[in-house]
Amino acid sequence: MKRIFGDKAFLIALIHVALPMAIQSVINMFVNMIDTIMVGTLGDIALSSVNLSGQFPYLAMTVFMGIANAGLVLASQAWGNGRKDMAKSVISYCLRIAVIPAVFFSLAAWFFPKQILSIYTNSSEIIQNGYIYLKIMSIGILLNGFSQVIIILLRCAGINRLGFYASSVACLCNVFFNWMLIFGKLGAPRLGLMGAAIATVIARIVESCISITYLFRNAKLPFSFSDLKLDPGKILKEDYWKGGRPLIISEVTQNLNVSAAAMITGRVGSYYIAANSIVHNIWTISSLFLFGLSMGANVMIGHEIGANHRDTVKEYTNYFIHIAILIGAAGALLTQLIAPLMISFFNVSEEARATAYILKNAASIAVFFLALQLIFTKGILRGGGQASAVTKVDLASCWLVNIPAGFLVALVLHASPFWIYLSLRIDYLIKTAWGYWKLKKTDWIIRMRVD
Repeated sequence: MKRIFGDKAFLIALIHVALPMAIQSVINMFVNMIDTIMVGTLGDIALSSVNLSGQFPYLAMTVFMGIANAGLVLASQAWGNGRKDMAKSVISYCLRIAVIPAVFFSLAAWFFPKQILSIYTNSSEIIQNGYIYLKIMSIGILLNGFSQVIIILLRCAGINRLGFYASSVACLCNVFFNWMLIFGKLGAPRLGLMGAAIATVIARIVESCISITYLFRNAKLPFSFSDLKLDPGKILKEDYWKGGRPLIISEVTQNLNVSAAAMITGRVGSYYIAANSIVHNIWTISSLFLFGLSMGANVMIGHEIGANHRDTVKEYTNYFIHIAILIGAAGALLTQLIAPLMISFFNVSEEARATAYILKNAASIAVFFLALQLIFTKGILRGGGQASAVTKVDLASCWLVNIPAGFLVALVLHASPFWIYLSLRIDYLIKTAWGYWKLKKTDWIIRMRVD
């Protein structure tokens, strides 16, 4: 077993990094599921409106994640090399960069919510129901940027529980205020979708306050206000943008892939959007540990490269490949087991319910390859400095395969929902095959200039 999944030291290190993020995913999943169920009681149109209105804030979040993950590669290698000062300057630089997209996306959502929603659907009913939700969410977009950058980048110093703490408190607030404002409890007005948006913004405010406070109060890498002006220097800036540009593009490309899929499925019908929202909750449960594992791989590989332990990097890579296969298979099985129970929770039309049963079979296949490609590319290869190569594959698989295939299958052939779902996720298979080849057949390790 040691030769397959690693020795005790490796597993303890992985658990230390990945488990807090996995628990954070569990909490987020639980709250998102409750949100979806609450909004689902308002009907297919309400559920579809929230689903599509959430696409633009998610696009903004991926930009922030790209900025932070680009910095995480540098900061992790700097930390692994014992350069705390360098890690701190990278974090400061990333926070300053995040100001521009935070303001841009927030203003766009506030002033142009209907125009943005019309990109995703041609249903006037969904646009009329969803634009207020998106307009209110513009405030949450502004706050979410800084909290995400802080939470992700502090992981370079082994600060892995901040996301768990911040998300736990924020999610509890979200559930409580959803219950109060959607349904008009405790004397509050019954606001429906508007109440759901206000509850989410309150949760974002709480999360931001916790993460910003922790940035200045943590023991491992404490900041002062003057530290926010730290400059990483010309060399690190060059390395950041050399690896960061493709990484940010990669993150945004993934969201644009999701957004383009939403534009396609938004024209299939509200029943499909509702069914897809339900299955997304099932898919989220099945993939709970994937994002924690990929981030764990990213940080651990980065630390070992920073310390110049190439043999250990190769050894860890084999362990992560085996773990990815195991977790992917477990996720596929779990999808099938929990789907009937999850679908029964939602108050949607019979057409949406029947479609959800079809989609859960496709989701089982998708989640297996999601596990492999996520750990191979976003975890190991990014941690190894291969952000540019990963981005090229992301772009090619998204725009040359996924979107054309989805358009053809959904809007030209009008195929079964099963094939629509899989056609929009065919990039998982492509990136799995490419990632495995890259790890096994090439010298993919790039050490940044963190000495």
